[in-house]
Amino acid sequence: MQIPASLATDFLMVAGRLRTARRYVLKDKALISGAFIPGKVHIVESGYVRLGATQADGHHATRALLGEASIFGDLPFCPASFDQNGVAIASGETHILELDRVAIETAVRQDEALRQILLEIYALQFQFLDRRLQWHFIAPLEKRIVAVLLDLMCFGGKPCPHHSGYALDIRLTHQDLSEIVLAARSNVTPILNDLRAQNVIAYSRAYICLRSLDALRQIVGGVAEGRDTSLWSSPAQYPPMYARTK
Repeated sequence: MQIPASLATDFLMVAGRLRTARRYVLKDKALISGAFIPGKVHIVESGYVRLGATQADGHHATRALLGEASIFGDLPFCPASFDQNGVAIASGETHILELDRVAIETAVRQDEALRQILLEIYALQFQFLDRRLQWHFIAPLEKRIVAVLLDLMCFGGKPCPHHSGYALDIRLTHQDLSEIVLAARSNVTPILNDLRAQNVIAYSRAYICLRSLDALRQIVGGVAEGRDTSLWSSPAQYPPMYARTK
């Protein structure tokens, strides 16, 4: 997910001034954390982070994509979550702020503006998680796949140089997409092929192009219920749920 620009700017400005803040610049696919670290909070300053889990064979399965100002780790004011298999990996060059949980909690108690910012960011992240749970358990696989593709539009949709429509500024393999929608790759690939045959999307190893936003919105159908569909009127206004990767 991605935080709206104005809110992200305010949050990063305040968080970056905290005395305990440390900045890290990470290359593509660099491991940010390989397990839960009590007391450590991470904020995406720029770039993108893949949250996932380490499987028995050592593969890191992607579960969520985070963008600028997203917060993860030992979240302030939240019960600790000791997921020893959880991993966070940079996607493209990524800048991370690392802070102490106690320092953030102290600052929030003293600063009403920061308190409001943190509440808004939490609300967005929890809304994102709630929506994912709903469509994972209710929506058919095709709708889940299309919902992800539409969400990705707000993080770099631009006129596609290869086809009519909009290109996603993301390199997302069939395996990545399968992990996000919690399905087997063997089930996801035929659906992508069908969408391509219908001229709704086009893709290669280098790009994904959404050729008909209207057709994709019709496929999503009930998944969009409860959301302000006016946000889907243009690529620049798409709702922020998933962050692009580079």
